[in-house]
Amino acid sequence: MYQDDGVTLTERSGRFFIRYDAGGHQVAWREDEITAQDARRAMSGPREAEDVLLALQRRLMAEGLDPYRSNLA
Repeated sequence: MYQDDGVTLTERSGRFFIRYDAGGHQVAWREDEITAQDARRAMSGPREAEDVLLALQRRLMAEGLDPYRSNLA
């Protein structure tokens, strides 16, 4: 659906997912579900994609998840 600057957006069965490298010093690929609105926003430019990722990471931390650890096998 969309790929730019290390961020890939996909749609599966009407659900939107963002795949990105969440690692700082090592590669840690994550794929997390986002809203359709966030997917459109992320596709509008690199700054907007970064804003979507930062909001996602805050949400994951609030849910007790580590946003910097890979969740892909």
